[in-house]
Amino acid sequence: MDYNNMPLNLGLAITSNRMAMDRFIDMTDDEKNEFIERGRGMMSRDEIDDLVNSLVKEDGKPDVHLENVKDIFNGPSIG
Repeated sequence: MDYNNMPLNLGLAITSNRMAMDRFIDMTDDEKNEFIERGRGMMSRDEIDDLVNSLVKEDGKPDVHLENVKDIFNGPSIG
């Protein structure tokens, strides 16, 4: 797989979403090429984000615990 052919905006969007990046890495080369081709014609950030988020969504719902990283600090204290 030659990642030099990946559009920059798509590469940045994938690397900013850890779960999507993990799913992308687990894809076959053919699946990766198809995914990249789907993103090649997209120009808006919303379109790219929707495409990248489609790797993360299961059953139509996003993985909630990744939506706001600051939430990991909320909750009862240990001590």
